[in-house]
Amino acid sequence: MSTNRPPRMTKGRSFVQQLVLVFFLVVLWVMLWDSVSLMHILSGIILALVVTRVFYLPPVVLSGRFNIIHALNYGLWFLYSLIHASVEVAWFAFRPRAVGAGSVIACDLRTSSDLLMTLVADTASLIPGSIIIDSDRAMGVLYLHVLDCDSQEKIISAKAQVYHIERLLILALGSHRDLAALKVNPDPIADEYGDVR
Repeated sequence: MSTNRPPRMTKGRSFVQQLVLVFFLVVLWVMLWDSVSLMHILSGIILALVVTRVFYLPPVVLSGRFNIIHALNYGLWFLYSLIHASVEVAWFAFRPRAVGAGSVIACDLRTSSDLLMTLVADTASLIPGSIIIDSDRAMGVLYLHVLDCDSQEKIISAKAQVYHIERLLILALGSHRDLAALKVNPDPIADEYGDVR
């Protein structure tokens, strides 16, 4: 007699994951319209259901953990970085000295989660002065263009910021595997550049 049955909660988890995906697609749809109305929400729900049923989407694997303290820490850090970088980029437009050359940098992330990789990429792109130009999902590498990044110190600083974003997100909602990867490699900059900081 075979006992190889699927877990009892698989369907329930699948439904919850589908519901989360639909919710975020509706939020994205409403944000694209830049106004909240009943028509936008209803059309977003219909469109999200069509997209999730008709098109193939890779499964969004949720870690099953969420730490509110680390999530608040991430939110406050992001708000501070957003304001600080906005002022810095605005200063580049007004200062008499020319802006230094930009650089394309590669950041080899510690997480293997598609969701966390996307959140790291989104966060890094939302902070003025850097934008994601490519990613290697299989290898977990993000490629960013960073403004005024013409020295090794600035390159190290830009990479350190991406790794800090990744660390904050792993602590907030990463899986136990991500947390273990964080412990194994707590400082990727030191591994890559040694003590040159």
